[in-house]
Amino acid sequence: MNNTYKLSGLVLCLLLLLSPSLFAQVSAGGTPYGLSNEFQSQYRQSVLPATPVQALDMRRIKKEDEEKIGTVRFAAPIPVDFNMARSGQWTELKNGDRVWRLKLQSKGALGLFVVYEDFFLPFGSRLFMYSEDGQQIKGAYTHKNNTESGRFMTGMINGETAIIEYYEPQGVRGQGRLQIGRVFNSYQRELMEPDDYPYKANSAAFDFGESLSCNVNVNCPAGADWQDEKQGIVRILRVFEEGIGWCSGSLINNTNEDGTPYVLSAYHCWAGFTPEMDLWRFDFNYETDGCANPALEPGYQSILGATYRAGREQSDFLLLELPRRVPYSYNAYFNGWNRDSTDLPTNSAGIHHPQGDIRKISIENDPATIFSSSIPWSNNVTTPANHHIRVEFDEGSFESGSSGSPLFDDNRYIVGQLHGGSASCFAFRAFYGRFSKSWNAGSTVDARLREWLDPAGTGVLQLGPYIPPPASSISGTITDPAGVPMPNVTVYLGGDLIDSVSTNTNGFYSFEVPVGGDYTITPFKDTNPQNGVSTFDIVLIQKHILQVQPFTEPYQFLAADVNNSGTVTTFDVVNTRKVILLIEDNFLGSPSWRFDQPVLTIQDLSGDLIGQDFMGYKVGDVTGNADPGG
Repeated sequence: MNNTYKLSGLVLCLLLLLSPSLFAQVSAGGTPYGLSNEFQSQYRQSVLPATPVQALDMRRIKKEDEEKIGTVRFAAPIPVDFNMARSGQWTELKNGDRVWRLKLQSKGALGLFVVYEDFFLPFGSRLFMYSEDGQQIKGAYTHKNNTESGRFMTGMINGETAIIEYYEPQGVRGQGRLQIGRVFNSYQRELMEPDDYPYKANSAAFDFGESLSCNVNVNCPAGADWQDEKQGIVRILRVFEEGIGWCSGSLINNTNEDGTPYVLSAYHCWAGFTPEMDLWRFDFNYETDGCANPALEPGYQSILGATYRAGREQSDFLLLELPRRVPYSYNAYFNGWNRDSTDLPTNSAGIHHPQGDIRKISIENDPATIFSSSIPWSNNVTTPANHHIRVEFDEGSFESGSSGSPLFDDNRYIVGQLHGGSASCFAFRAFYGRFSKSWNAGSTVDARLREWLDPAGTGVLQLGPYIPPPASSISGTITDPAGVPMPNVTVYLGGDLIDSVSTNTNGFYSFEVPVGGDYTITPFKDTNPQNGVSTFDIVLIQKHILQVQPFTEPYQFLAADVNNSGTVTTFDVVNTRKVILLIEDNFLGSPSWRFDQPVLTIQDLSGDLIGQDFMGYKVGDVTGNADPGG
């Protein structure tokens, strides 16, 4: 038998799909205002015209795909230049808020993604992307989705048309920024496959419901013993300048066992194109509750962005680090690993997201083998002999999008990540880059795993999984001086865990954090400086300065000291007058609200900590007239 294979790269990935908690692409849910009964009944005159997006040049796309043999992309970019000043339609609402909508339409598109090159959502605003019939909704995205790079991506909405909607409260008017620089257009999958490929899908969605029928959902009986390990598997939406595609990966433990958010995947998921790592999206818990394929797509939780740490083509490994710790609500599990080159699995399993579909599992009941020949891949890469493990699954399969998913040994430790192979519903042969080769074969730190996964220098051959410790809660209520709850206050968590939340209508906030950590809690609110401030406040401040009528309430001193100097002087009077007259738009750079405790410090948290309350006072408002929700 000839041991040299020209592998088709079926799993050489699909080329190219996708501050505080600002990196989490968590959507807040809800219904776009443009789909509400109120909007439909009161603003029916606001007919939204379509904004055309140039269709893809399919001749060019096909040529590019042929030149990039061995890779598969399902979406390609179209440059655009849309923003809220020049594009779309604003609708003024009766309460002073407003809504901006933009309807994109690209002829022949099977789905649309949108990339924002300048993205900022102020507090209280909401962004949605949805289909014209309202059946597909992405969002709401809020200030918690702002990123350090100032870029973001939404989608995919299936079909030729998608509506972007931005809701802006009156208090933050003009603060939002949405500069759309590219639309990724999903196109015909059959242009990228051999004519005789027997498993063509009916669309180019490459996600929910698109994998082969012989793939096995992870919550079927075959996955019953893998319920912990599956929690470490992520679907990776990869974004490149040239297009979008899927891969898979796994959270992986390190010898510090500290929850550093490393993700192990495949080198070919990253190489060969121009990656835009700040837009890569990592999806957690994308699976069905039972064994059967669901009729409706399940939800998932995400983190946006990553940093390249290490990778090497020979064993096809890629190590990325997420920009923040995985939230406790994701129920994450950091899989263990085995770098012993002599210890091969006698039975094994792979957990993955074929075609970007929900989480699947593949089972091999026979011993794995080291492939002793070099492997020429269809993307013109040849990997050396003895760098891959070969398995032939007895149950389940794998496909494009499964690339980078881990192979687990008998002890449920990672021994490799999927590079490629040939798969169908009748024959399976998968090749996994060997973890033992990835460990120390590279000549530099960014070409091996050793320094990243064994920072303590222990030299261990095997490391078990890391399960984050139990979480405790830190919670409290924020009110104004009269005890009225303050909604929509941004509360930042710092220290050993970084996150942010906003207070609800009762002024309540809460964080889930690991015990034993050190944390800081910082409230912040900066909306509508004129709220509650009038010339009568100026009169009272002047009377206090002249000792004609001194303040009697502690909050009055704090509110009157608008420049936060520690004393109340005529400078405060001057600045307040300028804010009232709209000569200045803030109190000398100070937020419009301040709090009795600027920062709350918590050390060595031992359990639930409730009653961590704050009192907020409106700068310049010594009469207590400010609306705590304004």
